[in-house]
Amino acid sequence: MIIHKNRNGCALHGALKVLDAVDGFVPIVHSSAGCSLQSKLAENLSAANAGTHFRGALETPDTVVFEKQVIFGGTARLREQIKNTMKVEKGDLYVVVTGCAPEIVGDDTPAMVKEAQEQGFPVITVSTPGFKGSVYDGYVKTLQHITGYIVQQKTGHAPDKNRVNILGIVPRQDLRWEGNLHELSHLIASIGLKSNKLFGFGENIEAWRSLSNAALNLVVSPWGLPLAQWLEQKYHIPYLDWGYLPVGAGDTSALLQTLGDFFSTPEDRLKPVIQAGTSYFNYRIRQVAQSYIRYGFQKNMAIVGETATVVGVSRFLRDSFGQTISSAIIIDNPAEEMRPNILHKLGNEKTEALFSSDSKEINEKLKGVAPELILGSSLEREAASGLSVPLLEISAPVYDKLYLQQTYVGYTGAIQLIQDFAEIIIKHDFYKQV
Repeated sequence: MIIHKNRNGCALHGALKVLDAVDGFVPIVHSSAGCSLQSKLAENLSAANAGTHFRGALETPDTVVFEKQVIFGGTARLREQIKNTMKVEKGDLYVVVTGCAPEIVGDDTPAMVKEAQEQGFPVITVSTPGFKGSVYDGYVKTLQHITGYIVQQKTGHAPDKNRVNILGIVPRQDLRWEGNLHELSHLIASIGLKSNKLFGFGENIEAWRSLSNAALNLVVSPWGLPLAQWLEQKYHIPYLDWGYLPVGAGDTSALLQTLGDFFSTPEDRLKPVIQAGTSYFNYRIRQVAQSYIRYGFQKNMAIVGETATVVGVSRFLRDSFGQTISSAIIIDNPAEEMRPNILHKLGNEKTEALFSSDSKEINEKLKGVAPELILGSSLEREAASGLSVPLLEISAPVYDKLYLQQTYVGYTGAIQLIQDFAEIIIKHDFYKQV
């Protein structure tokens, strides 16, 4: 099967996204030269990911296997790379991730890693060749392997009755990942709880050591579910499969109420937070009313993106902002057994859903639906241009905008979404008249 302009990358890229988003985690790529470089080049072509986090664009340790290693095996080269990496780069955990070539020829990577472990080095390996899945599968496997190793090293288990792990947001694959994690953490803290967001500013190995101490795992996409289920089985930590990012007053209040009920948060702590957030949101919504009518904000639209974003944004725009969602196109390809639940959360039989990462198929779908507005990525520009409709970029890749801490999550995030939504429509209307 040929996929045209696949936006999801491979499992190795998913592993690198995870490791680059945690201070003290050091990847060691065991693959051909192009694998690691391709990951960095793809991100640097997108303005959204032009910045780095804990590692520069060309600072990823790599065995760079060539024909010799492919023919005769690359384990000796890997042994050398592990030792050299630890000499020059300080880290709390080193993770060997494998590409296609070493996996196909059968390099015994686990043996080399075990050898390093026996010498006292904190190193593990994750099998992440491209033929084993997408960037999302790499995210899942890397989370599971790192968590299993780190938790196994712990000497004690002290449950924290107020801590919530946030699972399912893939760093740098979700355009607004840091902003989304920050806002979710802020919301959780607003009702007296503590959050563990794992990735981004201030996050290091200590956050991962505390994973098994949490009282609840909050799952905001299908990709957080495997780890949540493992933690429940291993450490009896329950999970809340929310399944999408809460956008706007309705879903944000519902999430806070659900968390409050689980943790028995006093009503005099929970209710004022929900009331304040809802009041501020309604205040801002009223300010949009005149422009809503003047510029004809009510549109028939199509949304293209990851499950968490598509479901959250669709629910908000439909239920709180009077929009018609004709098509929801989900590009992260969750497992077949998960899809009925996703469609249930999407919550509208009139919305036609498509699960695909193929840009050709997506563009054909958009042309067939002929929406008045497209919410998607830079890859949807061709379809938007052909239909002469505005495009609001909400999913990766984006080529002309830098994202630092923007978010559409929560009460204030929904206001930002409305502002972006309004801006794109007003600009489109203006330039049509010029």
